[in-house]
Amino acid sequence: MVLLLLARCSPASDETLTSIGALCALIEIDSTLPGQENLTGLRRLLGLILLLASASLPAEVLRLAGNPWPPYTDRSLPGEGLSVELIRTALGRGGYQVEYIEVPWERALLGLRKGSYDMVNGWPTVKRVDYSLSSRPFLINRMRWVQRSGSGIRYDGLDSLIGYLLVLSRGYTYSDELDDDTRLQKGYAANFVQAATMVLAGRADLTLEDERTALFHFERELGHERDALAFVPGEFRRVELSLLVRRDHPRATDIIATFNREIAAMLDDGSYAAIFVRHALPVPDGLP
Repeated sequence: MVLLLLARCSPASDETLTSIGALCALIEIDSTLPGQENLTGLRRLLGLILLLASASLPAEVLRLAGNPWPPYTDRSLPGEGLSVELIRTALGRGGYQVEYIEVPWERALLGLRKGSYDMVNGWPTVKRVDYSLSSRPFLINRMRWVQRSGSGIRYDGLDSLIGYLLVLSRGYTYSDELDDDTRLQKGYAANFVQAATMVLAGRADLTLEDERTALFHFERELGHERDALAFVPGEFRRVELSLLVRRDHPRATDIIATFNREIAAMLDDGSYAAIFVRHALPVPDGLP
């Protein structure tokens, strides 16, 4: 009967597990009746089959959305980017599969709110609390201003930006204070490369980007103008990059707990550092 059941149901399917579980329950009842002691062994066998079938269930696929933001998320990069590889590895160790979907950043956030996507990697902000849960941070973004070489601009708080034309990437929340400061002249571009091109052309004075991302583009799309751009001394701020999971996902709490546990284990066993090395990036001293 057991062989017939397994032959009729696909391996590790919900139908298989439900049917085996029902049989186990029936045998549990029957084994309490006089003369039914021989059913105990069969019940144990079915329990073992149920355990093995459960172990072979396909992992749940989680949809991680992001925009091209090298070296963190970019499907043209090895592992589809540093963040994607870190997230995929950590959650994979916990039994989840991760599918990376590349869309404009504003669409990624909209999809997270509406349930089209399950996760993004981003900065936890007050504006995202209503629709997302945040993991522990897994790396630090050092945000720096970029100017034309020789401009001599110095950053010393938001007041020091008054009078300059800033160009920012559309949809990014660099800080609530910067976003909400109406004294500042702010324009927007589709991405950092476009913003940097505006700075080079004299259409803006400053743009803002993560240091790793800016250096990535300085060596590629902006390589021919590398000497014409320079970082403003110091930094705007350091931001903790986290995994954001949509709050209404039925396993949101478990996804966050799994990621937090496994990313810490990856730091201990060296796999966290190995991923940075694979992307030719300096290895952080530890998790933030």
